[in-house]
Amino acid sequence: MHIVQIAAEFAPLAKAGGLGEVVTGLSRQLTQIGQKVDVIIPKYDFLELGQLTQLAQEIPHFSVREGSQEISNTMWSAHYEQINLHLLEMHHPLNYFKRGKIYGFNDDVPRFLYFSKAVTEYLKIKNRPIDIIHIHDWHTAAISSLIRDYPKAPKIVLSLHNLEYQGKCGARDLEAIGITNETLEKYDGKDPIYRDSYNALKGGIEEADAIVPVSLTYAKEILTPQYGCGLDSVLLKQKAKIVGILNGIDETLWDPSTDPHLKAHFKPTDSLEKIKFAKKENQTFLEKHFALKAPKGAPWVGAITRIVAQKGPEFLEAAIEPTLKNGGVFALLGSSPIPEMQQHFEKLKKHYKNNRQVLLHFDFDETLAHQLYAAFDFILLPSHFEPCGLAQLIGMHYGATPIVRSTGGLKDTVFDAQNGYTFEEPTIQAFIQTLNRAMELKKKDPSKHDLIMSNGLKSDFGWQKPTQHYLTLYQNLLR
Repeated sequence: MHIVQIAAEFAPLAKAGGLGEVVTGLSRQLTQIGQKVDVIIPKYDFLELGQLTQLAQEIPHFSVREGSQEISNTMWSAHYEQINLHLLEMHHPLNYFKRGKIYGFNDDVPRFLYFSKAVTEYLKIKNRPIDIIHIHDWHTAAISSLIRDYPKAPKIVLSLHNLEYQGKCGARDLEAIGITNETLEKYDGKDPIYRDSYNALKGGIEEADAIVPVSLTYAKEILTPQYGCGLDSVLLKQKAKIVGILNGIDETLWDPSTDPHLKAHFKPTDSLEKIKFAKKENQTFLEKHFALKAPKGAPWVGAITRIVAQKGPEFLEAAIEPTLKNGGVFALLGSSPIPEMQQHFEKLKKHYKNNRQVLLHFDFDETLAHQLYAAFDFILLPSHFEPCGLAQLIGMHYGATPIVRSTGGLKDTVFDAQNGYTFEEPTIQAFIQTLNRAMELKKKDPSKHDLIMSNGLKSDFGWQKPTQHYLTLYQNLLR
């Protein structure tokens, strides 16, 4: 089977969140079980190309029309491990993908619409038999319409990693990449709320052959007004095409026994004594590195997250004082694309700058992320909604017990007093009660705490099972 994955991210080369890790983990596992997989992403200017092998120009030049302009493009091919990777370099006058980061620009919609058009043109030039084109989120959703005149049209699978982001745009944005008024009228790509706008994700949902929300609970939640982000009525009409498949974690990227960022290593299958000793070593390393001073046996509590409304930043801020009252260390690693929210947390950092039990770091730091997973006793995910969530899975793999709101993929993976702690009501009171319950149990009944941590360490959240579900879906579509 020939599967082409097309996405905005591919970890670790281009990563803003979980999307990149999903594309890499699924592609690696599909390749390992004998499927032919190609991955296509933009050739961002920040890519560390030294991580690739056999980098070469695959097609030195091909033109793609955007409105009245003919834009030159180069397609590069390379290998990342055993994965066939293709990097689309766009010689665009606006330097669409030469801006130092993936997202966060006023023209994100035309940038990724153009990427979708250029990828489609590349596939047509290559004219190879393709069974499945697997696209991810709104960034590549337009491909489901653009690819329909491809010879022996492949089946289109659209993964929904976060329905909140939809690629809302004007008719002229779509017309610029060749989606005509006639096509727009045919599949009604108009936004269901803002009827004078179009919605790239809505068009993708209607045109795709299968829609994959990234957990079973999220697949149900998005059919409701509370979680459907305005597309619930559209999704209800397409309900027969929806198949929820829970994400896995990439155990090559996240392996505490070999992780180069850690001071002390351990296997999830090691004895609890060895794991707890290694966690203490990792905590001690961070204490020295950041001049922290924690009481003996202090619980390490915190989060590694984008600081956006979805993730419950008000809950994370509220967790600092209860953690300190319990003698714990609180650490938060993240950043916000919202200037006001970033400024608010920078002020919070100044407030706690002299507190040696608080670590607030608001810049991207991959090394620190790995170190905190290995140091945390409790990792916090008080999300208002969570399509899947990877932090709770990585946390359990690294011996950090998750404390989560029971929603989406968190509900599917964390079970109260079994492998973590959960709360239902999206209130700070409910969250703090759960946090205090967890810290109190660690202090008063350490054997019970150890059992919960041990259950998390034993959980199987690799890519083997999800990949089999995807393979079954692909095969059913081809039948």
